Amino acid sequence: MEEGNREEEQGRRRGGGRGFLGRFGRGRGEGAVVGRSPGQLQGIRSVRRKLNEEELGDIFSNISSVMRNEIKSVVGNTPKEMQKVMKDGLEVMAKTVEEVMNRIVVKDRREGSERNAKERRAEECLARIEEKVLRMEKRAEVALARAEKGVQELEKKAEVGMAKVKEMEERIEERLEKVQGKVTDVEEKAKEDKVTLEDKVKSVSDVVDMVVDTAFKSSVRESMKEMEGKVRTAMCGVKVGNFNIGQETDDKAFIVRKVLGEVRKAACREEEGQLEKVLRRTRVVVLGNRTEGRREGEQTIQSVPILLQCQDMRDVQVIEGILKEAGYFPTLHWPEEMMEFIKGVREEVRRRGVDGRECWVRIRPVEEEGRIRIRVDTKAKSGGRFRLEGVWRCPPLYKGYWEKEKGLFTPL
Repeated sequence: MEEGNREEEQGRRRGGGRGFLGRFGRGRGEGAVVGRSPGQLQGIRSVRRKLNEEELGDIFSNISSVMRNEIKSVVGNTPKEMQKVMKDGLEVMAKTVEEVMNRIVVKDRREGSERNAKERRAEECLARIEEKVLRMEKRAEVALARAEKGVQELEKKAEVGMAKVKEMEERIEERLEKVQGKVTDVEEKAKEDKVTLEDKVKSVSDVVDMVVDTAFKSSVRESMKEMEGKVRTAMCGVKVGNFNIGQETDDKAFIVRKVLGEVRKAACREEEGQLEKVLRRTRVVVLGNRTEGRREGEQTIQSVPILLQCQDMRDVQVIEGILKEAGYFPTLHWPEEMMEFIKGVREEVRRRGVDGRECWVRIRPVEEEGRIRIRVDTKAKSGGRFRLEGVWRCPPLYKGYWEKEKGLFTPL
């Protein structure tokens, strides 16, 4: 028993020290190799690239022979009980290694043929490139020869052209001398004509300025007369805002009949005949779209602004007197073009020290010597009489003239 154990121990030592597994990294002995580094793999690839197909096949054949001899040696040195198992295992391993080697050989041959094909294609491509380069060099030589010939022709033409240019320069110099003399004469004549022309332009400009100024003033006066005409027409109207129509309505005909009835009721018996004559010459204009409720004293009335457009100022005085006696408040209906001017006049009056919270400000048009003027009167709210604050002339109808009119909002 002890002898068998010694033989087994000796077999393990021999297998670990000199066996195939110990030398090639498949066992666990001191010579086992766990893996290869990237540097080792690169070295192996470089060696394989240097070998041809026959050398690599011969190497793998020698490795296979050595491996099988080692297998026989290892199996022969093991105990008999383990020889069959080891023989089968090592045989499988040997076949596997041989199969791997065969695959490597096949792969190497395929890669070698691919490399050869690539090299042939590269050589063919290089040959085509060299052929193209030769053709390009020939073309370049031909083009260079043509260019040199063209340059020579251009140089000859340039020489001829320079000669012509020189000849033309001489002719131009001669003509310039003649032209310069004429220019000098023309400049002197132009100076004399300029002085004469400036005198004429100055006299004409004075006339033109005078004509333009006269035309402008005439246009402004005409525009003022047009505005005065609108204001004169407005002076023949009486605006009343507190007629009680009695109901909410937008029927203009009904509103006109109601207004005429209220005006007739406001007249006393001795004024009825004169009022009827005035009303026959008066046009009633409804200034709003419909009646609206408003507070009048202690009651609420339905009213709308009404304009009684009379024929002349005498009719206005008759209607205003009757309406004031009846408790109505007749006012002037200014033309729309005058509203901004009236606002400017109010601001000027306020700037002169009239406080609208303490004084009543009355602005009315008046006619003096055939011209329309805007009269402003003020009265203290505490009592007293109206006193004259200022009189303004009527502005032009065309608003573009307002900025050019000096002192437009300054009283006369």
